[in-house]
Amino acid sequence: MALPDHPHASAGASALSQPAAAPAVALGGLDITFHLEGGQRYQAVTGIDLSVTAGEFVSVVGPTGCGKSTLLNAAAGLLTPSSGTVTIFGEALSGLNRRAGYLFQADALMPWKTALDNVKVALEPMGVSDAEADKRARDWLARVGLRAFVDRYPHMLSGGQRKRVALAQVLIRNPEILLMD
Repeated sequence: MALPDHPHASAGASALSQPAAAPAVALGGLDITFHLEGGQRYQAVTGIDLSVTAGEFVSVVGPTGCGKSTLLNAAAGLLTPSSGTVTIFGEALSGLNRRAGYLFQADALMPWKTALDNVKVALEPMGVSDAEADKRARDWLARVGLRAFVDRYPHMLSGGQRKRVALAQVLIRNPEILLMD
């Protein structure tokens, strides 16, 4: 029960009768098994239940190889679970999660493109004009502190700068969910 002085407390009963919004990401009883050579199997994750509400920031922490990236790949729709469910805003995920942006562990920048062009490329499938894409990409590079590096190629950037270019590349598409590995 909300306390009267709580910042989210409601004065009327109408707020109490509204249904709760579906979680942005929900994993239910998730099992992911990889099939290895020789018919062997590797159980990467088993029985995972996780619910993340819109606006919530969640970190999954654990040792190398415990399945953190595997969970993100399932939430992104890059892996199909062996069993269990992945739902995005209450809808079963089928194929790629188009409501999410995914920042991978290793940057996937194109070495023949400048920082500006690497960010702009994210807008190509959306049919954004080159002039508008240029404007938006410059804005995002400025937001991540790389205004002075728009004309640099990935090999001319530090690891942190490359990661920020990749972040701008994800954020320019305005995803509802941000998955960061």
